[in-house]
Amino acid sequence: MSDERPNIEEIAFLELKSKIVDLMFHFVDKYSGKNNPDNLYPKVGYIMVDVLTSCLGEAQLQVNDYCPFTSTQKDHICYQIGDWYLMMKSLIEMQHNLGYMKEKLKTMICGE
Repeated sequence: MSDERPNIEEIAFLELKSKIVDLMFHFVDKYSGKNNPDNLYPKVGYIMVDVLTSCLGEAQLQVNDYCPFTSTQKDHICYQIGDWYLMMKSLIEMQHNLGYMKEKLKTMICGE
């Protein structure tokens, strides 16, 4: 029988997650309950995602050397840059090296 106990990081992680989930359930009950005249359903889900995203951004600023974008965010940004490039290419292709600059921008945001 193993006597392994969770380490302090796992305990802290589970404690914080539990408190956040509890707050989310209270928030949903308060703002999307059936008897609530100010029912925000289905917007309550979007509000929670927006708040959590905002909190994530603030937390990332507090940690040194933390990657500012998730891989999903990088993919989305790079896809948007590609769309922008396709829209702009015919407008200014002869004036600048737009393709090169697009790739430089993608490298700056997404890395190699």
